Amino acid sequence: MRNSNNWLEGIITSLNSLGGKGSLEEIYEKVLTQNNIDFNAYIDWKSQVRKNLYLHSSDCDIFKGVTGDETDLFYSIEGKGKGIWGIRNFNS
Repeated sequence: MRNSNNWLEGIITSLNSLGGKGSLEEIYEKVLTQNNIDFNAYIDWKSQVRKNLYLHSSDCDIFKGVTGDETDLFYSIEGKGKGIWGIRNFNS
């Protein structure tokens, strides 16, 4: 895939299994069931999920890519602060 970022891959896998969109709580639940991350190594692992969503969404202030490029993976379905995320170019 894009790189070896386990958080990013976990979010992509989670959103795909949720039909391309989901709330932060749903994403957290799905990521938690995956066995590729040592959650005990993080004080607040949920912040890692949010950080990776935000870094890969042109809807967020910390996004450093170009809108629509290969790093622009996620979008905020109901707008900033609502906690509902989708994966761009989702193919069911």
